[in-house]
Amino acid sequence: MARKRGKRGQYQPGDEYFLPQTDAERRAHADALTAVHAGHRCAERAENLCHAGEHYAMLGEHDRAEEVFREALGIEDAEPGSTQAVYASFLLDRSRDDEALALIATVRRLHPESLDVYVMIGEALETHGYPQQAARWFTAGLVSRLGHLADLQGSDLHNDFGVLMLANGRFRVRQALELPPDHIDSLVQQERQATEALAESAGEPGRT
Repeated sequence: MARKRGKRGQYQPGDEYFLPQTDAERRAHADALTAVHAGHRCAERAENLCHAGEHYAMLGEHDRAEEVFREALGIEDAEPGSTQAVYASFLLDRSRDDEALALIATVRRLHPESLDVYVMIGEALETHGYPQQAARWFTAGLVSRLGHLADLQGSDLHNDFGVLMLANGRFRVRQALELPPDHIDSLVQQERQATEALAESAGEPGRT
């Protein structure tokens, strides 16, 4: 969606970079997003509906959120797995685990290319008490990007934020499962130590 600016250079509800600060602004933004590309079945429409659904959910308007999520699910041109990941996270938040897990199972058949899909599903599963499944999704994302886990190097973590997110998530859930560290976990620890050392030299707290 193209950027739009209102008066004085400010973004307006429905604009890609509009950041709502109040419930009223959040609702106006969600309503505006549902109107963008109305009547079309494009990927942009699906993305806007997902963002709108997330805002409705934050407002506690869960029926409305589910309505727009389901509309997004019906758009075939959507980024593979993206809509399912957002909706599954919503279902887990609503303690509808069986539905969420069934939906997540369908995503593998879509062969998602976006690392955001793997990160979102992994983090949702991690948050809601499914560390083993989360570890599989974080790992699958790394395989999707790199082909083979043995190819993962420290430079990948430093230069590719998506890989860093996946490796960090995998490290967290493997720690929760009390699994012995493998070479990827070791690379994550090295990256964290390097980041903390850099932050300390700059007089800033380290990143966790």
